[in-house]
Amino acid sequence: MKSAVFVLLIFAQATPATAQDTFDPIGRLVETGRYSGRDSLIGRDGTGRPVCFRREQGDTHQLDIGIGHMGAFVRLETPEPRDAMPKPPVRVYAGAEEIRNERATGRFRQLTTFVGDIVYAVPDRARAGFTLLASPDPAGFLAVVAEARANFLVVEQRDGRVRDYVAVYEFGPAAMQALLACLKNRID
Repeated sequence: MKSAVFVLLIFAQATPATAQDTFDPIGRLVETGRYSGRDSLIGRDGTGRPVCFRREQGDTHQLDIGIGHMGAFVRLETPEPRDAMPKPPVRVYAGAEEIRNERATGRFRQLTTFVGDIVYAVPDRARAGFTLLASPDPAGFLAVVAEARANFLVVEQRDGRVRDYVAVYEFGPAAMQALLACLKNRID
């Protein structure tokens, strides 16, 4: 499978998304410390700029949720390839997976949808991770991620045929507030 980079501007409502090739806007995160003994990490993004983030580890993925000079972000790393990735136009939302006959369906009930502009990057299609970056409304984006706690953060084509998602285990409102405080006290 050919490795490619796709960047999509995602608009959750009626605004059409546009695509352009680019690099992963966050890149590798390097931890440099902890914020006030909390679960928030202080680090540097791929460009060396400071970020505050939380890291969640699953059996099959690593999820970084954070904020820095570029905005709020979610960065998923997973070795599991996906059959298909969403294409524009897409939406991003917190979702609860629908269960039928005690089986997961891969369909989601929307809990909260992000309504701002977002960059969606797929840096390596063979590994199937993705990066979401919200610049204009980072607090609003983090609130949607917090709403996904114990559920899923979903990136879905507007027609609903193709979606990608990741489980959000612990990131809730308290974690969101800690990241915003970290940003205010450590980066600004």
